[in-house]
Amino acid sequence: MLVAATASTGSGLSGVEGHRIQRFPLRVWTQPPLDTDIDEALDRVLKDWNVVFRDALGTSVDAFVRAETRSAADVFLSNAPRERPVAAIILAGADALGWASLHADDRGMIRLPVEIYILELATRRDVRRETLLYMVIAHELGHALGLPHSQDPRSLMCCGRWDVANPATWEAYMNAIRHPDVRSVREQLAEHYARFWGIAK
Repeated sequence: MLVAATASTGSGLSGVEGHRIQRFPLRVWTQPPLDTDIDEALDRVLKDWNVVFRDALGTSVDAFVRAETRSAADVFLSNAPRERPVAAIILAGADALGWASLHADDRGMIRLPVEIYILELATRRDVRRETLLYMVIAHELGHALGLPHSQDPRSLMCCGRWDVANPATWEAYMNAIRHPDVRSVREQLAEHYARFWGIAK
């Protein structure tokens, strides 16, 4: 069973999308009502993404901040609707806990706003709800930055159901879910933006 999976609807992610540095920090707005656990998980996720973003890209600019008003937001985070998009169902079957909806122009620039949906009642008996929420929000914000799925089962940006088929890979994947770490995508983020911004690694 896939514990957390995502789909980028619309044009999807080819692996080359992103944002200019001048666009950062992306401003995140939560669509009420969200429960306290989601709000607290988001605060932790934003802090952790900012540390990794600054370190990986050698900048003093944060990746994300909370938007002060809805009209100023670049990223909207809200409860998942009852009806999921077809892309989320195809990717994750019945087990999708969240997904991102985003599009990019022909230069790879992600169009704003990005919409992220979180399944509020997400549970799994062997993973705490607070941990699941953290992992799903952090993963979807990775997509908001333009990161595609990783083939590394230890990565926060892993994976599809078909990528974790053998027992050893599955165990590494489950361990990453039980102990999500944004630092696991540092190299992916650095390489991604080196390509996107056209600078040497």
